[in-house]
Order: sequence, then structure tokens, then C-alpha cells
Amino acid sequence: MMILKLTATLFSALLLWSAFPPSSQSQSIWFALVPLMLIIRTHPPKRAFVWAWLTGLLFWSATLSWFPAIIKNGGPWILVVLGQVALAAWCALFFGLFAYASAFVWAWAGTKGSLKRILIVTLLDPLLWAGTEYLRGKVFTGFAWNFLGVSQVTNLPLIQIASVLGVYSVSALVILANGAITSIMVRTTDPFIARYKRQPFTAPAFPERLLRSIESLLPFGLVFCCWAWGLNRVNTWIKTEQTHPIWRMAIIQPNIPCRFLNNKELIKQQRAIFHEQNQMAKLANPDLTIWHETSVPYLVPEDPAAFTFIKRGADNTGSAILSGVMEAEKVPVSRSAPAGVNYYNAAWLFDKEGKPLGAYRKQHLVPFGEFIPLDKTFPILQKLAPTGISCMPGRDASIMRLQRPTGDTLDIGALVCFEDTIPELSRKAVRAGAQILALVTNDAWFNGSIEPVQHLHQAIFRSIENGVPMVRCANSGVSATVDPVGRTTRLSADKQQADFHGFLVQPVSVPTRPLPSLYTVTGDWLLAIPGALLAILLALFHLKPQRFFKKQRQ
Repeated sequence: MMILKLTATLFSALLLWSAFPPSSQSQSIWFALVPLMLIIRTHPPKRAFVWAWLTGLLFWSATLSWFPAIIKNGGPWILVVLGQVALAAWCALFFGLFAYASAFVWAWAGTKGSLKRILIVTLLDPLLWAGTEYLRGKVFTGFAWNFLGVSQVTNLPLIQIASVLGVYSVSALVILANGAITSIMVRTTDPFIARYKRQPFTAPAFPERLLRSIESLLPFGLVFCCWAWGLNRVNTWIKTEQTHPIWRMAIIQPNIPCRFLNNKELIKQQRAIFHEQNQMAKLANPDLTIWHETSVPYLVPEDPAAFTFIKRGADNTGSAILSGVMEAEKVPVSRSAPAGVNYYNAAWLFDKEGKPLGAYRKQHLVPFGEFIPLDKTFPILQKLAPTGISCMPGRDASIMRLQRPTGDTLDIGALVCFEDTIPELSRKAVRAGAQILALVTNDAWFNGSIEPVQHLHQAIFRSIENGVPMVRCANSGVSATVDPVGRTTRLSADKQQADFHGFLVQPVSVPTRPLPSLYTVTGDWLLAIPGALLAILLALFHLKPQRFFKKQRQ
């Protein structure tokens, strides 16, 4: 039996991995968790937790295969390896939490067909999974990466449900289907298992057969209804997109080496290419040119060379510029700022003359990357920051307004680095008035890996969730535009999406008001947060688990 369980665990992990890039076999996600669910339904919570954690560990170790790319790009190998293993083990805990809670409710439901089982398959299991994904994206700064629903990024009709309940609702649909298939497998194998155990098997009566049929078929009906509704949403946008204002966006991708690689000659060459790209983009007469994260090689606003650099860029492009910058703010000397300076990873908007129009400071910083935990309490830790600068987080969405000579205005909600993976930040920007989301990032840290493609897939859901377009500018792929229903235009070269330099000029249709989105209004309060609370409550109900299961056996 141990070998059978190990095989089931490995099979689920392999199928989950195959659903995401680089394999992108998205259809496998619809039955990937069936082997694990069979274990969950037949084991007490603690054992289910262990098997699910092992499944998660295998899956996350494989899907985070892009971590070692940091090593060949100059990162310290021992920290990178430890980081990958620790992150995989941590993310696997949320697989375990789901299994613990799910096993508990399946023990409560029993083995025969009943309304309890229908409730679990159609509501409780999807709710619990959505809740544990939400917790993974929140606890200890969170890691909102490769939710199950993200695997369906190319299935545009289905993923429109994200505009109602967020990306977690797509994950819930995946769990619905997996649960239904698991029920079908249990139902069809019961006679064979009984024969193997040399036990008598009696076909269930009609009422029980009816309940089991509902348990197996209702989830597929719900998935189809969501798909049909989403198809109508996509078609409605396609019919009306040309009626909205069109803004011409120029995205510059210079592929400059990351900070760990101190090759000054190569950086100088890439800077020259960067300015040439701006000059070529000017021929398309863009309304806005976007530069990647920290693309200005000087501190803003204290270094005059920064504005010289930006002024040259504005002259080259003939347009306003949204650029990632490293911002330095002078503050009184204090324990948290011993040098009297706060640093921010930021995005600034400049007009055609290179004058500032607005700024956004990154709110969600990368621990051990942009800051060291507790480094404001113990300033000596700030010297350990890999980039050499320990940043402060921003506090709000800081919507920036761009105006054309015709008087048309565009309200921009900026995001920096991996902030497009965090649903709440994009929602916050749209609620503050953003008509378009603009991400500036630098995936050069992961050159030669699949990380940039996985990163883009997370971002597409932010547009769908909030009904607004997005423009993404990466130093090294994937640079792209995304419309409000998730259709994507990527910068590519010979089918290559990252690790090259180039530019993309793309007209973007921007609705005056975002497309209708319940998710923008309610956020995670209707699905993910209730699911998280339920998972936590069920996990805490382990105080007397043995007594509970003895009662069930009786």
C-alpha cells in the first residue's frame, strides 16, 4: 500500500507540474489531483496532511526550477538553493492544510451517497482550496504564484469568472472537476475493490444512485455554465473595444544584465541599444513610452544626472515616459534611517520635457532581496541586502495622470517588480481610479529560465479581475499588453519571449470605466477569505481527533 500511495503522490505532482510552463499541458490540471484526493478521502487528517505535503513538495520543487537561474546570473549559490528548498517546503504546507481540512469533512460525510458528499464536492472542497491558496499568498508576505487557476490562462472564456471572485474562483472550478472525477472513480471501482477484499457487493438503491450521479455530474454543469458566461463576456468586449479611446504604448526591453553581473562594457553596450530603441519607437508616435524597473541608473530626485538621462529619453521618444527608478528621500537621521535617507523602488511618470508628473512607490517588497526582515529595527542588517540598498515600502496606489494635447486623460496605476502577482494591489489601484495598470519589472535575474513566462501568466488575471488593460515592461521578457479580458500581445523575436532586446509599440483600447467586475468591489470576501477561515477552523478542530473518528466508525 505504501508503494501505491507514493505512486499516487508522484503522479499528482507530475500532472500538476505539467499544467504550467514549460510544459503548459493545461488540460492535465483537470484530473491532476485525483490520486491525491483518493488518499484524502480514505485517510484521517494527519496522514492526509503528510501525503499532500509530499505532493506539494515534489510539485513546488519542480515548478520553481527557475530558481537556479539566479546562480548563473551571479547570485550566491548556497542562498539560492536553500531558498528554493525552503520555499517549496513552505508552499507544500498549504497543500497539507487543504488535505487536513478536506479529510476531516470527508470523514464526517461517510462513504455512502448523501447530500453531505454533494456539499463537499460542490462547495466545501473548492472553498477550502481557494482559502489555502489565499493564505499562501498572504502569510509572511505571501507567495502568490501558480495558483491552480493560472494554468487555464489560455482558456479565456473559463477564466472570466475571475472578474467575479478572483483567480481563486478558477482554482475552485478546477477542484470541482477533480472532485467529480474522483467520485466517478470511487463509484466505478467499488465492485472491484469489494471483490479484491472478498467482500459481498450490493448495488445501491435508486435514491443513493441518484445522489451519487448528482455528486459526479453537477460539478461539470457548473464549470460549463461559467465557461458559457465567460464566452459571452469575451465576445461582448471584442464587439465594443474599438469604441473606447486608443492609447499608443511603446514598451522598451533592453535586456540589460542584472545587478549581480558587473560587466561595465556589456552594460554600456546595452545602454546604447536602449537609447536606439527609444529613437526607433518614436517613429510610431507613441502617447507613452514605458521603461523597465530601475532603468534610470541614478538616484531620483537627488542626482541631477538622473534628469539628464530622462530628458534625453524624452527627446528620443517624443513622448511621456513611465520609468522604474530608485528613489532617495531625505529624512531626519533615525534608527531606521541612520544615513538620513529612505530608499524606494519606484515608478515615476515624466512628461515630454522630462518633468515629473507623478510617482508610485512599491508597496510589497521582496524579503531578502529588497530588504532584510527586521533591518529597520537592527540597522546593521541593512548592509546584508543583496542589491546594496535596503528599501522602504510605499503606502498607497498613487494614481498618475497623463494628458494628451487633445485633452484626453489616462489614469495609470503602476506596479513594480512582481506586484502584478498580488491580486489586492491591482484591485486597490483600480478602486483608486486607475484606468490602466502598468507594470515595470526586471526578470533578468532569471535569464535563461521559464520564470518570465510564468510571471506573465500571473499578471493576465489582474486585468480580468478588474476589467482594465495592462502594459508590462520587462528589462528581459516578457513585455506585453493585456486587454480587459486577458487577450495578450507579446514582444517576441523568432518565437523567443525573453533574453533579448527589442521594443513593442501597441495601440491599447482603454475603457473610460473598467468593465463590470464584482471582484473589484468585494475582493476576496465572498470566496477566498471564507475558505481561509474555514480551513483554519477545521485545522484547529484537531484537539480531540481520535474521539471524533472513533465516533464515526461506530
